[in-house]
Amino acid sequence: MRLLRLLVALMFVIALTRPLVAAPAPGDIGDLSDTVPGIPGKTALDLLRQLFDDIAASTDSRTIGTATRMVKLRSIGAGDDSWIGCGDRIDTEYAHAHPLQLGNQQRVVMVVALADECAAPLAMFDGDGKLIDAVNLRGDQHLTFSGDYFRPLGAAGALIIGHNWHDNSNQSYDLDSLVLAGPAGFSALGSIFAFGSRDCRSQFTEDATISTIPAKPMARIEVAVKREARKFAEDCETQRGRTVTTTFNGAWRWNAKKNAYEPHTRELDLLADWNQKHF
Repeated sequence: MRLLRLLVALMFVIALTRPLVAAPAPGDIGDLSDTVPGIPGKTALDLLRQLFDDIAASTDSRTIGTATRMVKLRSIGAGDDSWIGCGDRIDTEYAHAHPLQLGNQQRVVMVVALADECAAPLAMFDGDGKLIDAVNLRGDQHLTFSGDYFRPLGAAGALIIGHNWHDNSNQSYDLDSLVLAGPAGFSALGSIFAFGSRDCRSQFTEDATISTIPAKPMARIEVAVKREARKFAEDCETQRGRTVTTTFNGAWRWNAKKNAYEPHTRELDLLADWNQKHF
């Protein structure tokens, strides 16, 4: 106990004398003057000016840049133009760059997080820092890139997963966009819808798992949505019977002759149709 108190006291002194700051992860853009990984001699400002032509360094420590104009974005996947609503002040909270070698072509994919979520820009640049493509993935109240949302698949591209979501008092809505980043830009592979609902006598939840399985020349993309359904007694709390678990599976496989991914998603499509009818 004495040793524990000494350790706690030492940690408290360290916290007072030296703030703990997490080291930036590779690719994190913390300042517009930062060099962009994969594009020697180019800064974040050089690239972001192609999305926001009047962007300037922010005076707010919570953001890295401020602009009043944004290039027109095309919405793909679950993204929807109706959810693009940026006003006359556009604050960039952070950006993250992902260098990508596609055969003999260098690409950099950049995720840009806007402070008020007025859009969800995703941009691609070539090895000289020239903008190739810029899209919007926002199609709901919130769009997040979390975990391993960027996954190299092979010489023809990488998978990017954008997570649209919102909740209300008794329902949850989650929609994952699967986007392929290829040499010429972005294309939508498909979307995964997971729905949840609760009332007094019943509840069901759905949780999607997206996996990439190594394969030649391009990895296979597999998706499993697990649904768990429960029934409750009149008190709305006591579960009656067992939890019923059902898993719906699907996959995208590379067709070398067509040089494209093909969906094998019958179960996922049936689930999505059922969900659409019940919310």
